[in-house]
Amino acid sequence: MKRISLAILLLLWAAPRTFATEADDRHALQLTAEVVGRRYCAGERLNILQLTVRLRYRNVGGRKLIVYRGKNLFYQTRIRGGGAKPYEVLVTNSRFNDAEAEPLGERRPGGAFVTLRPGGTYETEVVVGVGVARGERFADTITPGAHTLQVVTSSWYESRRRAEELRERWRGAGLLWIEPVAALPVSFDAVPETPAEPCR
Repeated sequence: MKRISLAILLLLWAAPRTFATEADDRHALQLTAEVVGRRYCAGERLNILQLTVRLRYRNVGGRKLIVYRGKNLFYQTRIRGGGAKPYEVLVTNSRFNDAEAEPLGERRPGGAFVTLRPGGTYETEVVVGVGVARGERFADTITPGAHTLQVVTSSWYESRRRAEELRERWRGAGLLWIEPVAALPVSFDAVPETPAEPCR
């Protein structure tokens, strides 16, 4: 009887810790975005604004994370004007490159992954292009003025089953991260002037 009672007590004591760990893991990877460069060129009826965005991944959890950093990255950009307006631009972009196969089946994570210790960071950059209408705004363009940009990145492009296999295989090296990550919106301004350089 004592053994059964002890087993139940141990189970009840361990369960909240297990749930807490799973909850912590769901929020262990933090993404921040920063606009570090911009370039304009002139198109027909609009200007093209190219924003260079630095993405910084940070492990805010308590164990190592294995994060994909290869060539097959998908990301979504969400742009809206001031206030609580609906998104003016909502686009999914990709850097998918099926010409270069990435080895994923090794016993340990390869060069397509980075391992982040607790508190560790990894940075990369993406270029986000958006049309700035010179006159009346039309689909998938913005008007001159203040806007916010939010970037949501994928962390995995293969199947869920494949991810679970690798997560189990690599568990000694860390937790393979496979969930999308969203950065908080960042502000930027679109200028109304027509740039002299034509788009190519």
